[in-house]
Amino acid sequence: MSELPYLPPNLAERFNSVVPDLGSDPAWDRGDLAALLALTRGDDGAFYSQAPDTNLNGALFGGQLVGQAVAAAAQAGRSTAPPHCVQINFLTAGQPNEPMRYETRQLMRGLNFSVQQVLGMQGERIVVSANVSFHRGEAGPAHSQPQPVDAPDPESLPTLRQLIVDGSELLPAIPARVKARMGDSRILDLRPLDGRRFLFERTPGQASFRYWIRVRQPLAEQPAWMRQAALGYLSDYWFPLTGLAPLTDSKLGTGLYIASLNHSVWFHRPVDPNEWLFVDAQSPATAHGRSLATATVYARSGEVVASFAQESLYRGWTPSSEGEFMAPGLG
Repeated sequence: MSELPYLPPNLAERFNSVVPDLGSDPAWDRGDLAALLALTRGDDGAFYSQAPDTNLNGALFGGQLVGQAVAAAAQAGRSTAPPHCVQINFLTAGQPNEPMRYETRQLMRGLNFSVQQVLGMQGERIVVSANVSFHRGEAGPAHSQPQPVDAPDPESLPTLRQLIVDGSELLPAIPARVKARMGDSRILDLRPLDGRRFLFERTPGQASFRYWIRVRQPLAEQPAWMRQAALGYLSDYWFPLTGLAPLTDSKLGTGLYIASLNHSVWFHRPVDPNEWLFVDAQSPATAHGRSLATATVYARSGEVVASFAQESLYRGWTPSSEGEFMAPGLG
């Protein structure tokens, strides 16, 4: 694979890790999510990635690593049961100029449950370590927490791209080529509720982020596990910024280095990422440079289909004269 361009070091530390597509493999059409999650099996039995998706830090986008971990586990286990949980630790930044190699190991196989361990590696470096659990499903009662009643239809909301363009006067120091990529994903369509407030205002005491999201290109012809892998991909997209809501006026161009530390997705019911999903995210706490975000994910029908949880690192705060910590900004 040819070497791919990185952001210059002075820019790589000034943007967050939750916006993919910048500097990704030029052979990829930037729209087909299935191509980003596809793996090929090598003669050594390991699975290899086909195309890298990089974030604004110049490293592999965490959502791709989550989705590929699900893909590797599903193909290695040959289970007809769907995955019900993936838990992943991000151990070091993946480099886009080197293919990811996924080694799998079956940790448990029972009548109804099975668990695959997945190590995502580049050379001798372990980039991610994941456990993916599968369950055939069993008969039993069910319940679903009601979806918030004040969520407007996604079609009535501006796109993330429109919000960023409309608010571009608030982001003068961001290079034009980077600004052009923000919110301009061909893979995903994200529509925040009260997006301008979230992006450009501080909300003390209210660490929340609510949005509709979907995968643009159809996944219908893909294997059954691809839908869970796709949900794993979108689970890392903008979601880690939830903890910044009460801390900074702007969620873009803060000067903070933001990275995913660990991530979990639970699949409660069958999910179709091509249909609109409503994500109700909160951050219960931020401390010691780390922030936790959790989310309940609803289908448009109102049923809960998944849950997310992620711990992120926010690095780069500077102390003010009043003893508070401030984002360094781009000035």
